[in-house]
Amino acid sequence: MNGRSYQEPEYHASTGLPVSILLLSVLAISGYLLVGGSSSRVEQAGSKVYLPVAQTQGR
Repeated sequence: MNGRSYQEPEYHASTGLPVSILLLSVLAISGYLLVGGSSSRVEQAGSKVYLPVAQTQGR
């Protein structure tokens, strides 16, 4: 036995697994967006912005 107490909280937590999961997720999403963007060669239509009509309040 190495004398560890399993009833107390862990003080030396490893951050390798969460960081690697985060980096793999970012790489997977970036790859998905790059592949999806390169495979769709559809002409992009310009976007239109409709502003609301200003209403004046009469007294």
